[in-house]
Amino acid sequence: MKKLIVFLFISAAAITTSFAQMGKPFPHLDSKKLNGQLFSLPDSVKGKYTIIGIAFSKKAEESLKTWYQPAYQTFIQKKKTMFATEVYNVNTYFVAVVTGTNKVAGGDIVKTIQAQTQKELQPYILTYIGEFVSYKKSLNITENDEPYFFVLDEKGIISYITSGPYTAKKLEEIEEVVSTDE
Repeated sequence: MKKLIVFLFISAAAITTSFAQMGKPFPHLDSKKLNGQLFSLPDSVKGKYTIIGIAFSKKAEESLKTWYQPAYQTFIQKKKTMFATEVYNVNTYFVAVVTGTNKVAGGDIVKTIQAQTQKELQPYILTYIGEFVSYKKSLNITENDEPYFFVLDEKGIISYITSGPYTAKKLEEIEEVVSTDE
C-alpha cells in the first residue's frame, strides 16, 4: 500500500511538472517571417487564439513538417473557401529554431527552409536564431527531437499543449480547444 501511494504521488508530480506551463503566459520570443520581417510572439498575436508549433532540432523540424498541410487545411485555408463547414478564427505559426553552432549558418538555413516550403505556407513559418535554453525551460520542452504545439488564448496565455508528429487525434484535440474557447 505504501508503494502504491508513493507511486501515485510521483506520477501526479510528473504529470503536474510536464504541464507546468499551462495557464502561464507564452514567453516573449523575437522571431522573423521568411521574408525577413520581425515578428514578436506572443505580442504580434494577442487578441486572437493562436497555435504555435516549435521545432528545436532537425529531427523535430521534419516531424513539424507533418503538421503543415493538415494545419493549413484546417485553420488557414478554410478561412478562404465559401464551403468551409467549420471556420476557426485563429492564428497559426510554425517556428524553426536555430541554435548553437548552426547560428553561424542561420541565414543559409532560413534560405533552405524558404526554398523547401510551399509558397502558400511561407507566411506561417517563423524562424528564431539564438539562445533557446531559457525557452526550453520555461516551455518545459524536454524532448529535443519532437515538435511542441502550444495553443494561446487571446491574452497570450498557454491553454493547451501537445507534442510529436501529426496525428488526426492531436489535431482534433486542438480543434476542440479553439472551438470551445472562441
